[in-house]
Amino acid sequence: MNTAYRVWDGEQMYYWGDVNLNLLIKGKEWTLYKDSAGLCPDIVASSQDGKSVFLKVTDQFQTHGKLRPIYASDIVQQEETAPGGLYGPEPFIGEVKMIDGQWCIVNEKKEECRPLFSETATNKVLGDVYQNPELLEGVE
Repeated sequence: MNTAYRVWDGEQMYYWGDVNLNLLIKGKEWTLYKDSAGLCPDIVASSQDGKSVFLKVTDQFQTHGKLRPIYASDIVQQEETAPGGLYGPEPFIGEVKMIDGQWCIVNEKKEECRPLFSETATNKVLGDVYQNPELLEGVE
């Protein structure tokens, strides 16, 4: 089974489908390996190293510009497209998180959470919390 994922190792983001990378998941532990010329593959990142993070893909895609999957920890801007929409015309920016089995956009400063899926709104990925943490600093 191929499942989209990405891994942040504290310095760099790795994506499923990257050449020469393999992910091994055993129970609750995971390891990202890079094929090498030798007999033993090189460990790139692991759940045991204390700095790496395994990020799952959501079931949603960016609906602005280039179609791309949305991952956990992405920073997303959601805008209503329907007049008199449920949340009003103001764009909503927050981090994508799984809450009670549903992918949500969470704005901790506003103490607000919205579903990532919406039939009346568009989602645009602005960055992610690891490579672009400044995107959440001024969010109100």
